Amino acid sequence: MLGRVPAALGLGNPGEAAGEEHFFLFGLTAEQVAGSRGWYNPRWHYDHEPEIRAALDLIFSDHFSRYEPGVFTPLRDTLLTHGDHYLHLADLTSYLEADQRLVKLYADPDAWARQAILNVAGSGKFSSDRTIAEYASEIWKAARCPVE
Repeated sequence: MLGRVPAALGLGNPGEAAGEEHFFLFGLTAEQVAGSRGWYNPRWHYDHEPEIRAALDLIFSDHFSRYEPGVFTPLRDTLLTHGDHYLHLADLTSYLEADQRLVKLYADPDAWARQAILNVAGSGKFSSDRTIAEYASEIWKAARCPVE
């Protein structure tokens, strides 16, 4: 498993279900996110983390959108001008580190298979049906809509 799970759902750390050693946790904790809301500046990550700058510069250079120049301008504005509300840039370096650990594990087929089996066995608590229902009721405050 790889990821960050919203604490608002009360799920805790998915690594607890699968085992911490089988989980590639990355990013800020819910407490760190809440604590940084008043001062977070995504531009700092762009200015001080070379991998982030290189990745964003490549995207914003139209390298991936030569037939649609400027298509990623809204992304640049969201991340660098409008405050990166979801703190994507704060999590990117941690994500890359977790990805490297995952790549190393994948290079060992036996270890990868063992970890995959253990993750599946411990993932019941995180089923998509339950997760979507909890997001709908607890985060989005959306009521069920019966379909006839």
